Amino acid sequence: MFPTGPLKRSLYPKKFYYSEIVPLCLKNEVDIKRQKVPGGSCTQELQALFGCLKKWEFDDIPCAKLHTEYMRCVESAEKAANAFKEGAKKGILGEGTSKLSTAQFNKIMAMFPQPDLGVSQRRMKRLPHMSYADDLYRRKDKNKPN
Repeated sequence: MFPTGPLKRSLYPKKFYYSEIVPLCLKNEVDIKRQKVPGGSCTQELQALFGCLKKWEFDDIPCAKLHTEYMRCVESAEKAANAFKEGAKKGILGEGTSKLSTAQFNKIMAMFPQPDLGVSQRRMKRLPHMSYADDLYRRKDKNKPN
């Protein structure tokens, strides 16, 4: 039995201290990556069209109405995609969208520039002029807060 172990433990949570090794700062712009274009994929219309074609043994005359509905859906999705791409290229800041494109985000970041702090140290790697014995980023010292 351990009569004093649980009694010796503190009731308060352990305190963690944050030490800022590298200043917290954002970049002034974000790399442009592929944007997911909003809009439907018209899968319900396509499933209805294939169901009709299977029912009529791939005769397209009875399924002409479903085919026009599917083509109308595809055209509206293309229009929405083109409008999104043009707005993303121009960086137009509009209301009503839940997500920002990278061009829109870069335009907002240009309004609030960050201070130039030089090369980022976020990877915390050893540079060639540093020795292996140096305690970079205080990894070895357990008494100092991280």
